[in-house]
Amino acid sequence: MIESDNYKQQVTAFFDQRTQYDNNFTYNRAIKLLECIPLFSGEKILDVATGTGIIAIAASETVGNTGTVIGVDISQVMLEQARKKIAEAKINNIQLIESDIDNIDFPDNSFDTIFCSSSIPWFKNIPAVFKSWHRWLKPGGKIAFSCYSQESFFTPLIVRLCSEVCDTVLPDWNSITGTPEKCSNLLEEAGFKNIKITTEQLGHYLTVETAQQTWKGDRVWINPQGNPLTKLSDQQLQKLKTAYDLEIEKLATNKGVWQDITIFFIVAQKK
Repeated sequence: MIESDNYKQQVTAFFDQRTQYDNNFTYNRAIKLLECIPLFSGEKILDVATGTGIIAIAASETVGNTGTVIGVDISQVMLEQARKKIAEAKINNIQLIESDIDNIDFPDNSFDTIFCSSSIPWFKNIPAVFKSWHRWLKPGGKIAFSCYSQESFFTPLIVRLCSEVCDTVLPDWNSITGTPEKCSNLLEEAGFKNIKITTEQLGHYLTVETAQQTWKGDRVWINPQGNPLTKLSDQQLQKLKTAYDLEIEKLATNKGVWQDITIFFIVAQKK
């Protein structure tokens, strides 16, 4: 099986495990993105990596029965949660498609708005995805997506320790879109204009024990650039986890350990 298929299977398996996805954090993060763009009755909306349908369901209320929302996701388990919510709410203007976004295409000029909440880093070819979205949008249409800074979720610490302790280069999953400048450059190259980026800090303090468990010292590292953790021995992995736990202890204050979660909400337009 080719490497791309292996990676996509990892992504699918990772999200298929998230049977309790909806919580205050995931909901509020998605709704904040939805609020970045005014929607109108009768519009056609695409929600990429729709997950449990948080954005799709909220958007469906605004576009009404004359509008349409299409939600695409690679995870059957996530879509099952979305279908249950849609059925309970008796919504009839949402179409859900189980597919890898790389394996699906839409006619040019199909959508008024395309959303994608916090899933950009999972795509293997982000520039190609943005170019497809630009093509799928109607003239004047907009995209709205969110992504995290390259400082978020203790990722820089894990990357640094992997290099220092195991002499291994671990790719940062936020590296391609980890700054506003990187996001702007990608969008400009895809042909987008009127780029607006809002930054919010969603971080919070954790107990030392909770912070240490944010990375369990296993070999899970879903990244399209590769996962060198799979090549480490058990001894190396344990050494890495021990170093991580010690560094977390050093970060502790009387409030706990600060977990940075810097998120970008990005809007751009096709002209």
